Amino acid sequence: MTTRSTLGAGALATVLAVAGCSSSPQPAYQPPQGALIPGTAQATVNGRDAGTTHSVDCMTIGPMTMISTGGDESGVYTMVSNAEGLDVKLLRLTDLGGFTGSYNQGLDGEATVSMTDRTYDINGTAVGFDLDNPSFRSTGDFRIKIAC
Repeated sequence: MTTRSTLGAGALATVLAVAGCSSSPQPAYQPPQGALIPGTAQATVNGRDAGTTHSVDCMTIGPMTMISTGGDESGVYTMVSNAEGLDVKLLRLTDLGGFTGSYNQGLDGEATVSMTDRTYDINGTAVGFDLDNPSFRSTGDFRIKIAC
């Protein structure tokens, strides 16, 4: 009888210990205002909404972060440095909002970058062409938010 009582008390203690250690599920990550959920990107080019993608790859090597969104047919590739504050080194747009073009630091165009939480907010002007009229060089104003 003592063995049964001891086993029963031990089993009850184990059940209570496990129940006491369990925790409720963690709430889903909610980014602050102005930020996106990691792995998400949004783009606007020449005032045209180019949509949202959940295909985002970010890789950081030293002070440089390389970011790509979308795929070969439509997307963004950019390199952002944090060596001396945030700085866009290059940005390539492929068929976003009907525009394909690029910004390269020190050449044509301009770009600024800021960061909220894990989200890069990149704004500027790229040089390229509109897909509706590819024979003529044009500029594209862009606003891109990418969360790594």
